Amino acid sequence: MIDTASKLPFYYQLAQQFEEKIGSGTWKKGNAIPSERELCKLYQVSRITVRNAIEELVKQGKLEKIQGKGTYVLGRSIVQNLGSVYSFSKEMEKQGKITSTRLLKLEKIVVEQRVALQLGISEGDEVIYVERLRYADEQPLLLEKTYFPAERYGFVLKMDLDNKQLYKSLEEDHHIVINKAFETFKACLLKSDECKLLECNHNQFGLLIRRTSYALDQLVCYSTIVSKGDIFEFTVKLIS
Repeated sequence: MIDTASKLPFYYQLAQQFEEKIGSGTWKKGNAIPSERELCKLYQVSRITVRNAIEELVKQGKLEKIQGKGTYVLGRSIVQNLGSVYSFSKEMEKQGKITSTRLLKLEKIVVEQRVALQLGISEGDEVIYVERLRYADEQPLLLEKTYFPAERYGFVLKMDLDNKQLYKSLEEDHHIVINKAFETFKACLLKSDECKLLECNHNQFGLLIRRTSYALDQLVCYSTIVSKGDIFEFTVKLIS
């Protein structure tokens, strides 16, 4: 119920409670939530409060309003532990999800300054560019763009990435094991092409992850990864 003594707006409190129902699986992905009238009666709030709470979760990509049909659940967060180097595919499998990858681009390009700085090379040098769309249970979750210095990793162009995972191929076919990575996280407004690939509403906020990956202290690649803002829940273990 709504805490009338709280400083939080009623609609925001209600949105949090709706979010808990999605996260717990009480409101399941693909199912319609109760009608506005039912929610008003259940939570003893006005219709405008219910509508504002729903709109808040629509903006976050957790609910979708379909004209003439109602409001439906889009999905729930995926918990990701940041305590060690992780594999997207392996982490999804731990959570019982079936993963797949769609290779969008695999080509040699001239690097721009922003990426060159991350790779420790010069602007105008060539890199191997890999762009992939990552899925879990047939839902697009991540758009990942990865850059390898072409001088050292030109063989990436010949990898069969339609049928084999990138890091798995590096490890099994080229004995390059990613054992260290640095990541930064930033909220971002998804671009129109990103929204299209991730199958979400335009002007939706997302999460941008920038990652530099290493094997035995040698920088291997730099990646940028974007996802819908509601998809991942990250956890970090802190030890004093």
